[in-house]
Amino acid sequence: MAVGLAAAGPTAFAEDAASPDLPPPPQTPIGEVTLRQCIALALHNNRALLSARLDREDERTALWVAEGKFWPDLQIRSTRAFARDGANGDWAFADAVTSFEATLQIPTGGQLSLVNDIARGAGSGPNAYNSALSVRFSQPLLKGAGWAASQASVRIARATERMGALRFERAVGDVVAAVARAYRRLVQSHRRVEISTRSLARANALLETNRYLIQAGRMAEVAVVEAERDVAVRELVLVDAENALDAARLALVDLLDVDSDTALSPTEATLATESAAGDWEPTTALALTHRPEYLAALLRVENAETELLLARNSRRWTLAATFAVDVATSDREFAGAVGGPLRMAEDGDLRAGLELAVPIGDRSLKARVVRAGNDLRRAQHDLDELRQSIDIAVQRGVREVAARQRQVALAARAGALAERALDAERKRLNLGLTTNLRMILFEDDLVRAQNSELDARIAFLNARTALDQTLGTTLRTWGIEVASVERLAPRE
Repeated sequence: MAVGLAAAGPTAFAEDAASPDLPPPPQTPIGEVTLRQCIALALHNNRALLSARLDREDERTALWVAEGKFWPDLQIRSTRAFARDGANGDWAFADAVTSFEATLQIPTGGQLSLVNDIARGAGSGPNAYNSALSVRFSQPLLKGAGWAASQASVRIARATERMGALRFERAVGDVVAAVARAYRRLVQSHRRVEISTRSLARANALLETNRYLIQAGRMAEVAVVEAERDVAVRELVLVDAENALDAARLALVDLLDVDSDTALSPTEATLATESAAGDWEPTTALALTHRPEYLAALLRVENAETELLLARNSRRWTLAATFAVDVATSDREFAGAVGGPLRMAEDGDLRAGLELAVPIGDRSLKARVVRAGNDLRRAQHDLDELRQSIDIAVQRGVREVAARQRQVALAARAGALAERALDAERKRLNLGLTTNLRMILFEDDLVRAQNSELDARIAFLNARTALDQTLGTTLRTWGIEVASVERLAPRE
């Protein structure tokens, strides 16, 4: 679905355009801060991201363990025993055993194990070493055989770790979007204070004009009551605006996880609505390429397919080819007891065979297949539903951005006309051709128009941010690398 909009990204302020990387967070975030500084500070400090980083460490560790499945598992054990002499009650050396064990899983599904027990004093006196070497190899031919079955756990672990990375990416995008909205809310509240302050100043100017006209005998003294009442009302509105400004500051402070007394104020004097330069358009295909939730849904389908493969494999008969070698040697020297391959072959016991196990009456195996098949169908259903919802959300987001953009133009025009109308009415008042009541009504119209234009600009920018989240391009718009965010340390 191609639409006539440029890149859907936040363009509220001068620093909103994507750049290679974010600036470092301010050491002392007091006073004026830019939106990009707030985002950088949140990426360092936000507690939700700190917890998500710990989750990522756990997920990477779990993958590291899973990928070590085909590395050898080595173990060394050593025991030394003493026995009490029944005649004199003294404790004396009895025997010592040192065991070397190695187990290796093979990608074909087989397993190779080696155990070498070296005992001293066991049956040959305290100065003799006995070595018993056992080699076992087993290769499944049906159940558990083949690359697909043996690698299944690794594939599941890799997909699970990738889903964790996508969850972290979404968390970062959500924090960026939340900070952008909170910062714009701060800008909006700051502008409302400015609008209310200017409105109060005009109300005071109207009151002074009334007093001058009363002194000049061109206005009845009772008429000043309307102007005085208007000043009181606008003072009340200013107090509400200042309270809303502090609430917006606290909301941003909460996202940045800094001290609640931190004084933050926006640096931007205006809200620009020009589109950022871009060579792509918001489409469903773009969302399906970048949206973390959709990519995670694809991985869930992949894992469900792997689980179904394992479930079906578990119902197969166990048939394995086995091979075993046992060697026992003895020598007065440790190296001689261990011996070499040729010496071990002379005294060895060599066996080969087949092992067969047939499951009969185990209903849980069939239940596992049914459950895995249903899980796969559910995952595919969720994927289709998510794809449709993304398509609808993209279309809705594009329309929302376009509508908000038109509203900005209309609100700006209405604001300009309201200001011209108020100026014209003020001239009429100076000539005695209008009343205070009409002036107050025109002033109310101007304040509403200015607030409506402000709200329209904020709504447009937030719609762009929401569309970015729908497309999964929030981090791309801001030039943020997820891997860099994972490595960020909290600000000291």
